[in-house]
Amino acid sequence: MPEQTTTAPATNPATQVDDTTAPATGAGVDTGAGITRPKTEAELEADRLYEEAMEEEYAKREGGA
Repeated sequence: MPEQTTTAPATNPATQVDDTTAPATGAGVDTGAGITRPKTEAELEADRLYEEAMEEEYAKREGGA
């Protein structure tokens, strides 16, 4: 009867887990997203100007349609 040999599964370096303690990245990491700060006066003014410009643009499109 022929002798059976077994081989260990080949390891692929690209699929091995790196156990070093690097900072976590990617999905699920606490990045502080969702935490808001109060807007500055400049940001509030920019928001107001943007809203006015968008209202004017929509008014132009409604009148020209």
